[in-house]
Amino acid sequence: MKTSEKIDQIAPALLAAQKEINNASKDAKNPHFRSSYASLGSVIEAVKEPLNKQGIAILQTLSEGAEGLHLSSRLLRTSGQWIEDTAFSPLPKADPQGVGSATTYLRRYSLAALMCTAYRDWK
Repeated sequence: MKTSEKIDQIAPALLAAQKEINNASKDAKNPHFRSSYASLGSVIEAVKEPLNKQGIAILQTLSEGAEGLHLSSRLLRTSGQWIEDTAFSPLPKADPQGVGSATTYLRRYSLAALMCTAYRDWK
């Protein structure tokens, strides 16, 4: 994980946001494994508003290496302070669909991990 030189303003803002964040809903189905999972939209829905209330934006950028994709997720506060981490995934297929699949997977799991968001079933 990387951070700005100081995190004295973003740290309490993250704490305040996490107090409001609910777990993401398992709103999608995986027919191959007959299981449910939280879509990227569900994870974003769970975290975006509480973060935005605290002046924190979510930035996710993609870069490609010879071995696969790297996705950096940055939480950027209006103060300019930030916290960032990068995840990696090999490409399942070397075509646009494979890149899209790996990108969505990385975005969903990276954001959920960064925000300590779990998945829950619809109730």
